[in-house]
Amino acid sequence: MENKDNLLGVVRTLYQWRKQILGLSFLAAIGTAGISLLLPNFFKATTVFLAASPDLARPDILYGKSIGGQPYGSGNDIDRILTIAESKELGDYLIDTFNLFQHYRIAPNQPKSYVWAREKLFSRMEIIKTKRDAIQLTFEDVDPQLAARIANAARERINYLSQEVIKGNQRKNLASYESGLIVKEQILQELADSLTKLRAKYKIYNTRQVSTDLSERYIIAKGSYSRFKGRWESMKNNPRIPRDSVAFTEATMKGYQAEVESLQEELNNLAGGEAALMMIETRYYTSNGQLGDEVEKAKMLRTALEADVPTVLVVEEAEVPVLKSRPRRSLLVLAAGAIAFVIGCFGVLLFDAYRENKWGEAINAR
Repeated sequence: MENKDNLLGVVRTLYQWRKQILGLSFLAAIGTAGISLLLPNFFKATTVFLAASPDLARPDILYGKSIGGQPYGSGNDIDRILTIAESKELGDYLIDTFNLFQHYRIAPNQPKSYVWAREKLFSRMEIIKTKRDAIQLTFEDVDPQLAARIANAARERINYLSQEVIKGNQRKNLASYESGLIVKEQILQELADSLTKLRAKYKIYNTRQVSTDLSERYIIAKGSYSRFKGRWESMKNNPRIPRDSVAFTEATMKGYQAEVESLQEELNNLAGGEAALMMIETRYYTSNGQLGDEVEKAKMLRTALEADVPTVLVVEEAEVPVLKSRPRRSLLVLAAGAIAFVIGCFGVLLFDAYRENKWGEAINAR
């Protein structure tokens, strides 16, 4: 019964002060409304994009020598883009491109001017991963056109910086590959010089063909020499055969003998240098073929490096917003009126509880 009387007393007190409480709430709402009208309107521009897979920049895929690969990036690719979106490089680029020092009224010649400008910039930019693994970048500003331009420019700069991360690795790979090519070209040149010297020394320019030709010529010359030698031996002791015929046959025999000796010498040279020459030739042609393949790979790597392969796939461009994002003046007015009403109620109850000299008793009690 006592609790009921206390509750009725609270209601009675509030009812007695209802005009003051409602007046205070009304004045707070009116004051908040007036102040909110002085606040600038902010607009949000949003662009949505997907992370592309780095496989799209692979040389074998660009040349159509390999199929497969996903066009969309994995969680690591999304994390890379989110990290770049929070980077100093992106902030400084947007500050310089859109002259945000002037827009945010920050003196550009101060030591911490870029720090302050980046803090202001990133406080108005939000980039999140959606539940469907898309990336949503939102920028807020009092100028709706500037908000859309900065949102789109931030997305394109993120794409460029992400490309540079991938191209940086590609440049290192290409530089290492080209350094290896220089060494292999030097080795190939040394093999070519050795091959030239061996060919000049042994007078062999085609080992297989020369070996076959020499063997055939040697057999023919050897046969002719044996034939004319036998004829000469049968003719030289025969007095009925003219001496000039014997002399001719002897000269012919000696000619074939000289040819056999010459061919024998060439065969000996060939036997001495053929193994070394064939080994150098094999190494030379194998290295030359491998070098040609690697030069082609280097061209593919350079083409991949120079190709403009996007790292983000645009789903939605940022458009100029037509509706403001804040302030929500109606909520501000309602919140101010509600807060004033609650404060007024507590104030009235507190005042009523300590009036009739209870303020003095409270002071004496202390």
